[in-house]
Amino acid sequence: MKSLNFPRNALIWLLVAITCVYLPLQFQLPIWTLGVFLFVLIWRWMMHLGRWPYPNKTAKVVVVTLGIGAVLISAQGKFHLESATAFILVAGLLKVLEIKTQRDGYIVLFLSFFLIAVNFIFEQGILTALYAIVSIWVLISALIALHQTSFSEQNSRYLIKDASKTAVQVLLLSLPIMLVMFILFPRFGPLWSLNLQSDKAKTGLSEQMSPGDIAELSNSDELVFRVEFSGNQPSNDNWYWRALILDQYQLKGGRALWNNSGKLDQVSWYPKSWQPDQLKGAFDYKIIQEPTRLNWLLSLRGVSAIESGIGMTEDDRIVSKRKLHQRKEYQVRSWPDMTIAKQGLRGFVRQQNLQLDQESNNKSRALAEKIRLENKTDTERVEAALQYYRLQKFSYTLKPERMSRDDIDDFLFNKRAGFCSHYSSSFVFLMRSMGIPARVVAGYQGGELNEDSGHITVRQYDAHAWVEVWLEGIGWKSYDPTAQVAPDRISQGLRNALKNQDEFLSDTGFSLLKLSGFGVFNELRLKLDEFNYYWHQSVLNFNKNRQASKLKEWFGKNFLKNSLYWLAGLFCGFFFLLTLMVLWQKPKAKKDAIDRALDKFNRKLMKQAMQREDNEGLADYSCRLQESYPQHAKSIDRLMQQLQGYYYSQQVINGKDLAKQILQLANKLAKVD
Repeated sequence: MKSLNFPRNALIWLLVAITCVYLPLQFQLPIWTLGVFLFVLIWRWMMHLGRWPYPNKTAKVVVVTLGIGAVLISAQGKFHLESATAFILVAGLLKVLEIKTQRDGYIVLFLSFFLIAVNFIFEQGILTALYAIVSIWVLISALIALHQTSFSEQNSRYLIKDASKTAVQVLLLSLPIMLVMFILFPRFGPLWSLNLQSDKAKTGLSEQMSPGDIAELSNSDELVFRVEFSGNQPSNDNWYWRALILDQYQLKGGRALWNNSGKLDQVSWYPKSWQPDQLKGAFDYKIIQEPTRLNWLLSLRGVSAIESGIGMTEDDRIVSKRKLHQRKEYQVRSWPDMTIAKQGLRGFVRQQNLQLDQESNNKSRALAEKIRLENKTDTERVEAALQYYRLQKFSYTLKPERMSRDDIDDFLFNKRAGFCSHYSSSFVFLMRSMGIPARVVAGYQGGELNEDSGHITVRQYDAHAWVEVWLEGIGWKSYDPTAQVAPDRISQGLRNALKNQDEFLSDTGFSLLKLSGFGVFNELRLKLDEFNYYWHQSVLNFNKNRQASKLKEWFGKNFLKNSLYWLAGLFCGFFFLLTLMVLWQKPKAKKDAIDRALDKFNRKLMKQAMQREDNEGLADYSCRLQESYPQHAKSIDRLMQQLQGYYYSQQVINGKDLAKQILQLANKLAKVD
């Protein structure tokens, strides 16, 4: 069967559709895809205007070769989600250039539907969902436009309006089915739970740190996690969210490099892990953490694992059995005031947390020795080191100068301006130089409390590094040397502490956080954050366990299993009844106003034997009527022309007006003797 030609009026919908599909993907794909997109749109539109020709075979081969080559080069020989998406997108765009038939339009639109789904692998927020609904409406409108085969300048607006209206009806009719399927259909792990994406780093904490590294995160407002406490919650200056313990010191190129030695990574998995009693000072809370592609989870100090798949390490952290390739919600219990390792340290642990190189930063070693000799106890030595930061002219900055080869010496005695990683790194160096076990803790500090929903939002710019020092008879105790220099950073958060400076988010593009000083925009930002929080809780985290729990709560035990049987039975019964109706009921064609008026026209003229014959065309019938009724020839000709346009050219005609004209003419002709 010969395929129908591609309708001209469908091109506008098609170009709008592929634009809607492409725009969100551009943030994930190489920038050269923007050039392909603009190239295709311009060429196709010029073809539509008749100014440029269709690409010939040579042009097709060249364009396809360039497109495939660009995908392979940008992928660097690796297959991952971004390269596969870029290939499908480029293939769909290039297909636009050779659309000639209705079938070609189907291919482009079906690829576009697929790419809309692919975008959810990259982002699943509520704005993405709303944007996808609008995009699907455009795609359905384009699909409907593919079947509007009659086109003229006069009816183009009507056809566009009709396609958009029908698409809205389709979406509204599908909404109840979508909701039922969402609630009742068995839940499977989402596609974005698989590690399909490339090694292109998501902004976040690295498993190693050198002075200045964390400062780079201050220019990112990307979401890290949200947390909600059950009942009481600690004050905001105690919101130290632990992620990594960096206890191994290395010197590379004269720069201090801290990472995790792995010597305390032995994991005790729930339910065999330590469980604190319900003591005063313990906090229960829920965290929804964004993907990190790593195993570490976030928590306050004194943490315990209280759900399956989560374990505790010996250095007071929790980890997941699986790497986080998707958003994870988990329950946490912490007792921040608990004593850790008060009884003492094992030999290898003490040695690891005293380890330093012996050939660098001699001035810092001399300072540590001076503090050690001037104070009798380790507690006094710690306080004296903190006082050094308070009394000297240190400053807090997100854009520190690059340190020299002996970076600890350069920071403590020359530059004296840095970020939290500079302060924590130098402080641990001083402690270890005095023979006091110490380690760097990397994580996040602070967060923004949403008063309406009660949840706390933590973003990448809240990344922070502080210190844990082991003291005899006390155990591991947390200290934050950054607070000695910039107390507002701890009490108010980085955004508020730097609100009068130009450093905060200085290298990022548009962000609502930059407008938080304006009341209206800040309210909008907080409300959007609240909606996203509820969206994550109610939709994105609606897994099989939550589904089973909700259905049991609403309808009782085994409802899901029984409902599937009922649904299957209802579908079978519905289709059986529908089949019987098709087989036994005689279809009755519903006539419109024009057809009913023509029936009356024939009945009135039947008395004069001037009714229309069964095989008589409108043109022949018009000639016969004009010969018999010459006094009404013009009216007859005008009416028959309108009927021909209605039946054969599908012109936009007001059916009621045309039916009225038919009946008026019938009455006039019936009165002629």
